[in-house]
Amino acid sequence: MKRGIITNNGHGIHISDGEVWMTVWEIADLFYTTVGSINSRLKAILKANVLKKYDICQCIKLENGNSADVYNLNMIIALSYQIDTGHSASFRKWLISKVASKQKGISLFIPISAANIYNC
Repeated sequence: MKRGIITNNGHGIHISDGEVWMTVWEIADLFYTTVGSINSRLKAILKANVLKKYDICQCIKLENGNSADVYNLNMIIALSYQIDTGHSASFRKWLISKVASKQKGISLFIPISAANIYNC
């Protein structure tokens, strides 16, 4: 599996190639906070059943031979709303801008008569 990670270099958010799966250390670095803070928010999100662990977590072998749990983009997004740092705020703004830019090409069809005739 090619694993993508999200980084914030101070000039913007960058996602490397591959599906996003990040360790707690990488997430802490992204949001400029501690691993302990990430772990406590992770537990709170899972305890509240906002996300299911089997959907958002997997164990991988790292390049150094150690194993680590990694979390997908859904958990990273949820965590960004639980962490209050400048970096997490930047990530949220970036995320919203990406979602909003995808909405520009949506067509809206509105019924204007009882005869089920639609115009756009």
